[in-house]
Amino acid sequence: MFKKLFGKKEETAMTFGAERLTPMREDFPDENFLNHGRIIVDIRDEESIEDLGYYPNSVFIPFDDNFVDEVKKLNKPVYVLCEKGVDSYEATLKLREAGIDAQNLNGGLYYIREVVNIKPIFN
Repeated sequence: MFKKLFGKKEETAMTFGAERLTPMREDFPDENFLNHGRIIVDIRDEESIEDLGYYPNSVFIPFDDNFVDEVKKLNKPVYVLCEKGVDSYEATLKLREAGIDAQNLNGGLYYIREVVNIKPIFN
């Protein structure tokens, strides 16, 4: 039905924009993804960070009204991380709209920890 109405392939919510917002799996199959010249911008709250850990060189910036301005101050390309990849997807869209080189870490901390098997740090 979508194709008939709009003349193009229908995209599902799960795949919409994935190619342009998310690095390919081979971009972070092991701990080397932490050294790709991008800063990890972790948008999780303090409780989640304490419970689930964090990655080295992460910068913790809440996804609020000042988010884009704070990320601009980093002046580097970023990976955006949250627990499951949903909030970071939205944050990545906002950053890209502002002209910032941002990639969503699709699947979030859970994907990296469980599927890619990179363990976070706990204090």
